[in-house]
Amino acid sequence: MIKKILKTAFKVLLFLVFVAFAISLIVFGVYYSNISRKQVIFGNMIDMIFEKTEHIFSIQPDYLIGDSFQVEGEVHFDLSSEEYQNKSVEDIEFAKKNRLLQNLNQMDTTYLIQHDRKKNRVYSEIDEKIGEEVIFHGQYYISDSTKYFFIQNVLNNYVNDGGNTYFESYTDDVTTVENIDYLYDFIRDSIKNHLNDDVLTGYDVETLKGNETVKAGQISYKVTDKSYKELLKSVLKDIKKDPRASQVASIFVPNIETLKVNEKKKYLKGNESYTINVYVTKPFFQPFKYEVIYLKDDQKEIYTYEGDMNQGHYYYSLNNVVKYKADYKSTSKNISIIVYDQHDTEIGTIKGDKDSHNLLLTMTLELDGKKYDISYTSKNKDKKKKQYTREDVLTFKIMDQMVTKIQGTIQANSTIKKDVKVEEDVTSSVLRSSLSEEEKQGIDHLYENIKTRLES
Repeated sequence: MIKKILKTAFKVLLFLVFVAFAISLIVFGVYYSNISRKQVIFGNMIDMIFEKTEHIFSIQPDYLIGDSFQVEGEVHFDLSSEEYQNKSVEDIEFAKKNRLLQNLNQMDTTYLIQHDRKKNRVYSEIDEKIGEEVIFHGQYYISDSTKYFFIQNVLNNYVNDGGNTYFESYTDDVTTVENIDYLYDFIRDSIKNHLNDDVLTGYDVETLKGNETVKAGQISYKVTDKSYKELLKSVLKDIKKDPRASQVASIFVPNIETLKVNEKKKYLKGNESYTINVYVTKPFFQPFKYEVIYLKDDQKEIYTYEGDMNQGHYYYSLNNVVKYKADYKSTSKNISIIVYDQHDTEIGTIKGDKDSHNLLLTMTLELDGKKYDISYTSKNKDKKKKQYTREDVLTFKIMDQMVTKIQGTIQANSTIKKDVKVEEDVTSSVLRSSLSEEEKQGIDHLYENIKTRLES
């Protein structure tokens, strides 16, 4: 059931990203037959996707409090499932899922992040308890160029996990925000550089523009498991080769220098592929239609967008039959999508609003007997000279044939402060290579052990 929910959520997210991808190309009148311009079109697409994502989720400048800061907060769960409850009597798997929700509701989760730029120290801590029982307690610490970690009930001491180059990316004139911006832009540019003439193709075609068949240029990029892995490997290689990018990335992915793409993992199956198409008019060379085509076995899904940067129309087709439509409108502060079925009956809305203090995203949708109500709010408030508070709330309810599959609220409350003091004693730390087999197994099976406990 969770996989189905995630798949649906992925499709919604794909749609939102696709809209960003679609409208990003409107302003660029370049012709597909010039090889370098094919790459320019897809490069501009990537630029707009990254810029729109950053615009929606970035912290407002008024709430940036400097390079030395502390974030302290707590997370609360309030989850339930009518389906899990009803089926738990006869099905042990549903009983486990139901207990998982109950235990999450009882769990107290706190987190702490400290960043001391002056002393080159970073400390983070997550603590999860049910009553007095510790479900998980983990600590991560960087001091100058060395990183350490500790997991309660698995390790007895801090573990020296080797070198870390995070603080080497700083100078007196470089801030944390500038470093993150650098990494963000670096990844974007790397993706653009590798979507080059070797993977882009151009054609002369006839296609629908509204209800009219027109001659057009088509630029295509096909995503397979192999091409996706190649792109991941290329971007990862670029990050490792760039000292500043790898140094900044190391704070998010400590093992970035040794990280490799798992060749055995199948991101897409052999009979599964995505193709992105961009159509440009002739002779004026303006992009007017954008497609994402998904193929698997005998199933063909097509996501199509026609319009300009401010408004347009979206179509979802299954095996060449239009199943859903949507009207899209946006401004600098909000986005609105109204969804219709194949009979032009309104079945849902997706809306987003943002100002200097708040972000609100909502989705209400009814598809094939399933109903989705999802909202996310983020509020910055109580701003003072050296601190402010932030509240993030995700609320959702998913029903199938009038039965609630899952519903609830996840809320995080944080206090962000400018003052910070990081003092960790790691004098008794041990090298990772000296860990016992039992400790290594505890680390390797940490997730499975926590999941088993929460399902019991």
